[in-house]
Amino acid sequence: MQIWAPLMALLVATPAAAQDETSLRQADAAQHEAARTRNADALAAMMHPGFEVNSPEGEMWSRAKTLELWRNRGIGHESFDRTVESVILDGSVGVVAGREVVRPSVDSIAGKRRADGAQPVERRFTNVWLWKEGRWWFLARHANEKSKRPVP
Repeated sequence: MQIWAPLMALLVATPAAAQDETSLRQADAAQHEAARTRNADALAAMMHPGFEVNSPEGEMWSRAKTLELWRNRGIGHESFDRTVESVILDGSVGVVAGREVVRPSVDSIAGKRRADGAQPVERRFTNVWLWKEGRWWFLARHANEKSKRPVP
């Protein structure tokens, strides 16, 4: 599977054929694959210099901090599935949103925080993309763990 990671990064770094929903979905799928496989180099290639994430840990992380965490195993998952529920395009901005189910790696920040044996966690996510210089740049992300509703 590692053979595909550099190819996915190249697909995002290469100018897309068009600024449309198909190319936006392809960029987001490449980001998901890079995150799923902990490919920090592929993530770096697609991240805008001003990238920030509102993390599931309740903190804002810069591009530099996010990449450092990917490289040092602070972020990572044993499994990571994503379902896109909404895609919005307006001018040079694209937004992809939906739900994710992750099982944090035990050595990640989330894995160390959780005391549940790395059980699957459902999250909501929003990825913001910027069309610039003929390609999609990963500009911002928000992800939060979905709270469990109390049983009445």
